Amino acid sequence: MPKTYSDEERNQIITKLKREANILMLEKGVKKTTVDELVKRVGIPKGTFYLFYPSKEMLLYDVTQDFHEEVDAYIEAGVKRTLMEKGKLLTPDVDLSDCVEEFTDVILGAMEITFTSCLKVVLEPEAMQLILSKLPEDVLAKHLQEDSNIGGGAIKAVAQAKGLDVTALTGSFMAIIFGGMYKREIGEKNWRESIRYLIKGLVMQLVL
Repeated sequence: MPKTYSDEERNQIITKLKREANILMLEKGVKKTTVDELVKRVGIPKGTFYLFYPSKEMLLYDVTQDFHEEVDAYIEAGVKRTLMEKGKLLTPDVDLSDCVEEFTDVILGAMEITFTSCLKVVLEPEAMQLILSKLPEDVLAKHLQEDSNIGGGAIKAVAQAKGLDVTALTGSFMAIIFGGMYKREIGEKNWRESIRYLIKGLVMQLVL
């Protein structure tokens, strides 16, 4: 008879699985992250894993979603904080020219979260495809919808207030993220400032 777990035990196991999945993805990538090693690190039987997740890919997706939500929340809070401090409302005629530096730093901070988590691994096309190919249709549809909602909708709202193409804007942010993955080629010392220049250029087009 399968062991039953209390809510607290379930939460602890899920937390440990997510933590180890993030570490393994950073160490070995998506393909080489295995259920066998995950359960060994967490200290649970292999059969127990499937009480929590139907597949390795669903766990990895959950982990990346946690970081995705953290990034979105970071951007949303930063944008809202900046607008509140400057006493501004998002209307088509609002002047956001004095928000450039603040918006730039908020988005840079969010990208630094991306580059220090498993998100940077999953953003590689092969890794992304490995995960997405095993997701249920409803989960996949939700993922595609959320991908266009940068910053919990905060950046989207700014873009819409300015009459900009949200899809193109999303693609521009993704281009910066992909470019930022070449940290060694850009130069470790110059990486942060180089990415900041790119973000600032995009923010200026967004708000001016």
